[in-house]
Order: sequence, then structure tokens, then C-alpha cells
Amino acid sequence: MKTIMTLILPLMISAGVWGAEPVLSDETKILLKEAKSEVEAISPQQLKTLMEEGKIVLVDVRDPDEWEKSTITYDRQVKISRGFLEIKYPKLILEKYNKEDTFVLYCGLEPRSVLAAQQLKHLGFKHVSYLQGGLKNFNP
Repeated sequence: MKTIMTLILPLMISAGVWGAEPVLSDETKILLKEAKSEVEAISPQQLKTLMEEGKIVLVDVRDPDEWEKSTITYDRQVKISRGFLEIKYPKLILEKYNKEDTFVLYCGLEPRSVLAAQQLKHLGFKHVSYLQGGLKNFNP
């Protein structure tokens, strides 16, 4: 069941319209609760501070069409769709950074970044968190 959810979850979450809450199944809500117990959320203000200090790698896990509409401008940033995270991360992340760096993930609203942050932790990344409320709640 978990494998099937991993495959279809990005589709279920991305079905939400920008600015609207995504429609989440009960199974997805359970997965999110589990993921939130494993990874830390940071507030938009904390993210601003960390960006000013240059201490993080920012990871945008939205889809390419979303990147074109809006993004957080930051020098140390990786854009990698949630659906391709496990496949593309070695090239897109480890080419410039390592698993000891501090990563903050974000998406439009929050769910994809929570699950992606959990997955990075499972892949051996040590310092991973997600932007609470997603890009929707971030004002540079």
C-alpha cells in the first residue's frame, strides 16, 4: 500500500489548485502525520533568517510549471519535482552539496515538501526540514 501511495501521492496532492487546500485521502493524511513526526517544520521567518545567513540549501519540490509562476530567489537552491526526488537527487543535489548540509524543502502549500523531507531523511540526509505552510505563506 505504501508503495502505491508513493507513486500516486504527488498526483493527488498536485490536484489541488494554487491557493486552495489540496484534497487529501485518509491514507495520505496518515502518511503526512507520520512524516511530520520525523521532520521539523520551520516558520517563514526562520527561513528568512537562515537564508540571510546563507546556512541552508533550499529545495523546491514543486513541478516545473509551478517554478515558472513563482519561486523563492536564493543562491543555494535546487529545483527537483517531488515525483522525481528519489531518481534525480544524486545528480541535482549531491553534485554541489552533501548529505551533511542543512536542507529546507518547500512546495506550494506544504504536503509535498513534508513527504519529500521525510524521504531525504530516509535516504541518509542528516539535516532536513520543510517550510511550514509552503510558499503560500512566505513573503520575502
